Amino acid sequence: METLNIAGTQSLPKVNFDLVSNMLELSGRSIPEHPEKFYRPLDDWLKAYLLTTPKETELKIYLDYLNTHSTECLLLLLRKLEVYKKSSGAHVVVSWLFDEDDEDMEGLGGDLASLVDLSFNLVEVKDED
Repeated sequence: METLNIAGTQSLPKVNFDLVSNMLELSGRSIPEHPEKFYRPLDDWLKAYLLTTPKETELKIYLDYLNTHSTECLLLLLRKLEVYKKSSGAHVVVSWLFDEDDEDMEGLGGDLASLVDLSFNLVEVKDED
């Protein structure tokens, strides 16, 4: 099993799922034409990763926009982590980053946090002006 790296585009998020650091990162924008096709390799990688029984995992999400279908795919990944946490007792944390004044992304993070039993950190990113 190897680290999963996917370069981001205007419609696809950058993915860095690092097996060594147990840091799973998604960043950018997620509006793929076929979300299931994009998210399937992430789901497959996550399944294999969880079989390695990591004691700690952080999913760091910093998206400026995601469409409804991407949100559904992301929720499936979160639920997979939730099941793993409950069955293994591992420490699993989600860091949901959003730009300051982006109430939509802040709200979406809060909504997702309410749907899963995971440690969920909402982190405001200040503009570097």
